[in-house]
Amino acid sequence: MNNYIDMNDVEQLIIDKLTGHIGEEDDLRLSDLIARHQEVEQLWQQMQQVYAMRKAVSFDQSFNVDEAWLALQQKVNIPERVAEPVTDTVAMPVRKTNPSWVRYGIAAAATGIIILAVWFLKSEFNSQEGTVKSIQIKLANGSIVQTSAQDSLAGWMQNARSANINPGEWNTLTVPAGKSYSFKLADGSRVWMNAVSELRFPLLFTRPQRIVELKGEAYFKVAHQASQPFWVQVNGLKVKALGTEFNIKSYNGESTYISLVNGSVEVENAKGQQIVLSPGESVVVADRNSALQKETFDNTVVLGWMQGLYYFRNEKLQQIAVVAERWFDINVQLKDPSLAALHFSGAMDRNKPINTFFNMLASSGDIRFRNEEGKVIITRN
Repeated sequence: MNNYIDMNDVEQLIIDKLTGHIGEEDDLRLSDLIARHQEVEQLWQQMQQVYAMRKAVSFDQSFNVDEAWLALQQKVNIPERVAEPVTDTVAMPVRKTNPSWVRYGIAAAATGIIILAVWFLKSEFNSQEGTVKSIQIKLANGSIVQTSAQDSLAGWMQNARSANINPGEWNTLTVPAGKSYSFKLADGSRVWMNAVSELRFPLLFTRPQRIVELKGEAYFKVAHQASQPFWVQVNGLKVKALGTEFNIKSYNGESTYISLVNGSVEVENAKGQQIVLSPGESVVVADRNSALQKETFDNTVVLGWMQGLYYFRNEKLQQIAVVAERWFDINVQLKDPSLAALHFSGAMDRNKPINTFFNMLASSGDIRFRNEEGKVIITRN
């Protein structure tokens, strides 16, 4: 697959998006490019601003579009081709077009017609950083230890020894909104935890089974120990694994998803129903009383959070807002209850300012947003 993307093709995708003629796969593709490439993001922001005021701008026929386009490229450092990571996603289709209205509009932006309010929004959102709560572990005796982004098992063990705590008792690790965390358990198993997640575990596995309890989302890479099976208890389910890798997502009020990447796991509910998964399969449970349902899953979508990317396809705005709150430690308010049912497809990058994401949603024409005292308020356009 070609490791580069042509900015002319990106330009056409943006035109299709702005005019409402983009297909579902191209829509996801464009969202991914905007999330991954600063150059594409800059072009997207410029073009959507131009489109919003295109009817109010007129140009003399003698205006030199090509010169203005080159000036804009120099201004925002947009190369003709941009490096793209190797990926298994659908290749961008080749289009040969001459989108004159966009070039006229962007040329206008280069001459100062467009007001770049987006940069004000960016600084306003960034000013909220630093308010995120800390990752912490609550030891078995109730004492709380703040943690850093490093593996901290040895430090926790030292605190437990100092407090004369039984290392086989339960401890609780909490990852708040806006954070993620990874560490190793005593048996060498590794755990990656998403925002707003909680894991209960012993500092040492002293029982016949290695048992942990999860709320939220985590990826497990389990160290193989056939004589001491590994169990994850989550939302009334038991997930048994020997040596394997799997993702579990189970937030309050949402369905539970157990997705197997490597190895084999057995899932059992409170009624005794059991399902054994093979790689590429997942179990979906609507609630504690629901039957286990097996389906296949897309690794890129399910595990995207580990790379800081959240992919959504035809998803309700209400759920998208929930993820934004978790990832950016913000409060999102939908002023009109009917907004919750609007559907969107795209990608969210937690490593970029939140305004980049909400600008993408607002480009649909259905919504607008504003920031008030640390809250993102969404209204109908």
